[in-house]
Amino acid sequence: MLAEIFSISTSVNPWLILVLLLLLSGFTFYIYKYTIPDVSAPLKTVLIILRSLIFILILIMIFEPVISVILRSNVESRTFIFIDNSNSLAAKDSSKRFEQVNSLIKRISAEDEIRSRFYFFGKKVDSVKDAGSSELNFKEAQTNFSSVIDLIKKKDASVNSAVILSDGIINDGNDPTYQVEKLQLPVFTVGIGDSTEKKDVLIYNVQYNNTIYAEKPTIIETAIKNTGFGGSNTRVAFYEENKLLETKDILLSETGLNKISFNYRPGTGGEKKLSISVSPLNGEITTSNNSRVIFLNVLDTKLKVCLIAGTPSADVSAISKALTTDKNIQLRKIIQISANKFLNDINISAIDSADVLFLIGFPASSSPQNLIDKISSAVNNQNKPFFILLSNSVNIARLKFFENVLPFSIENNNTEFIQVLPELNSDLYSSSFSTGSGKKEIWNNLPPILQAAARIQIKPGGNTLVSSKVRNIPISNPLVVTRSLGKQRAFTILAGDIWKWQLQTAEKHPEFFDNFINDIVKWLNLSSLQKQFSVSTDKKIYSPNEEVNFTAQLYDNTFSPIDTAQIELQISKGEKKFDPVLTPAGNGIYNAAFTPGEPGDYQFSASSSFNGTQMKTGIGRFSVSEAQIERIDTRMRPAYLKTLAKSTGGEYYSIENYSNLLDKLRGINRNPVKEIGTKKEYNLWSDERVLLIIIILFAAEWFIRKRSGMI
Repeated sequence: MLAEIFSISTSVNPWLILVLLLLLSGFTFYIYKYTIPDVSAPLKTVLIILRSLIFILILIMIFEPVISVILRSNVESRTFIFIDNSNSLAAKDSSKRFEQVNSLIKRISAEDEIRSRFYFFGKKVDSVKDAGSSELNFKEAQTNFSSVIDLIKKKDASVNSAVILSDGIINDGNDPTYQVEKLQLPVFTVGIGDSTEKKDVLIYNVQYNNTIYAEKPTIIETAIKNTGFGGSNTRVAFYEENKLLETKDILLSETGLNKISFNYRPGTGGEKKLSISVSPLNGEITTSNNSRVIFLNVLDTKLKVCLIAGTPSADVSAISKALTTDKNIQLRKIIQISANKFLNDINISAIDSADVLFLIGFPASSSPQNLIDKISSAVNNQNKPFFILLSNSVNIARLKFFENVLPFSIENNNTEFIQVLPELNSDLYSSSFSTGSGKKEIWNNLPPILQAAARIQIKPGGNTLVSSKVRNIPISNPLVVTRSLGKQRAFTILAGDIWKWQLQTAEKHPEFFDNFINDIVKWLNLSSLQKQFSVSTDKKIYSPNEEVNFTAQLYDNTFSPIDTAQIELQISKGEKKFDPVLTPAGNGIYNAAFTPGEPGDYQFSASSSFNGTQMKTGIGRFSVSEAQIERIDTRMRPAYLKTLAKSTGGEYYSIENYSNLLDKLRGINRNPVKEIGTKKEYNLWSDERVLLIIIILFAAEWFIRKRSGMI
């Protein structure tokens, strides 16, 4: 392995550093040209060198140079074969499909010229020692293509090509089409399944707000899809906690899609289970997909939000306007105009009485220290949930007062700013926020905003809802980050100028920005519902045989995490009881997994014992649908598989005719050696050894001067 590329970058212009070095070297030569008492020329030379080295190292500490080294090496690569093991392939002719897949596996395995490695995938990717083993069973409850692409990217050095055998149905994770385009290798797809449409009616999608307020109406919008039933009449029913609220008779569209809206006004707060169902029609291939269950969080009281801004700005105006659109929010503002001058008389009590704090461009360089201390106490000591917008008016150094509760850390304070675009993580976002503000097509068309060109790291427990990209190329910095630990919640946008998002969407999607800001408030306010001891599931609705993941959190009276408690998890469905084991994962977090055996509603709770103290959580719920998500629509998607292959320079084949695929793989594997480059960076300015050398050099200079009797 050899270093072929070597470079040094700094936070300022290198010519400025060179000029400073010359000036400081000249100054050093000048002060040692004449000494009292006069010393020998060799000793002067040593002293000049020592002082010059000290100045050089101090400049290194100040200007933050980074040494980048790219190492080149050769590795042997293989063709990675990914086989879809999901339940959508277990149709009437599944035995035939099983034989077809096994036949292809055997043919590739028998080829000495094709260096291959096999994987099965469903929700996740599993390595396979024996590709013809019984592990191929078409029983995976979900299909996640993103996990396949993530593995290819992770193993990039050892992959020369990839083959994906699948029906192209995705029901978990993100659509990886964009990520696939950036792969530096061909991906071949092999379609398996039936692409003909079967007669069916199904609940295709439900759009709703995850968190709403009691006594406030909201709209539940349902998309109903039909194949072969256009012009037929049916009835759609809407339920709350299995109690019928409303029915609507509809004529199924010839286009195959109907959209039905129900007005819902919850009377009380708490978690609400809602369901929508479509009456079955004769001739449907299945009726298990005719209903859908959702859960909503209903809040009782009006929220008090205090907005603190370091300076007036367009962001302050846009966010304030969005907050006032929700009549359940009472907004108070503290806006600084200049040093010790505010837009209105400052009212510190607004911080104490607020349920949620919004920090816009705060703290600024001129922000009063007493105001910073007040807000720091509120978030650090009182666990007030807060939103922070990291615009260019924020003084990064003064963020240290909030360091313990921020979901991110800044490794270097680069004063430059860059224009970044948002890249939405749909799964993480939709798990906590409304579908109205989480539409990917809207996020993909938002304008760029201004982000500091610093290295930003997510702290443990943080989640990146939106990443940053420059000219459609993802960068390492996150853009939107959340963190929830105990009773403390934080929501951060690591950029400024989000008023552009409001302006861009005002015409076509006028409710997007308002929904986005108000969803943040609702999510932050959920911290008031956090307990010392809680248990939750990773989502609310599951498919049959899908794994349910439980997370319990346990804290003492000061909300310090407890890792050594005995915790018991109890799950029930009617008279049936289940007791999966919760195991500690550190930081007060305990995990367990459970696979339900039948559809229906389940309840769960947990009890803990620590130092003689007994605690019990409230009762939670989750639901297992009758419809296997893999069976909602089992039609093969050849068009998607073709697009996936074409975007990488690969090709699409059917399971009945793939002989040309073997020729392609033989050609690729004729030269399995692949050259890779590994980049390593060394931050000299943060290396403690540099500081130690400076101290040693100073000591050496002082010692020589002292021994020589110099003044």
